[in-house]
Amino acid sequence: MSKKTIDIQEISNQFEKDILKLLEEKEEYVYGDIIKDLKLSARKGQVLISSLISKGLVKRVDQTSYLKLNVEIN
Repeated sequence: MSKKTIDIQEISNQFEKDILKLLEEKEEYVYGDIIKDLKLSARKGQVLISSLISKGLVKRVDQTSYLKLNVEIN
């Protein structure tokens, strides 16, 4: 099954774009490291990542703290 493709320009939130770009680059990334690398507060990071997961753009790797893209990015 091929992944849905999104146009990153359609993402209005710059922090969400940054998270998606980071995951595109790294493939899999630890939840806490995303927050740390992008210099987000823990609360803001949680809200942004939860939002991306609920939109189906990002998913957890099994039941771990790793995240990965759930879409292709244009």
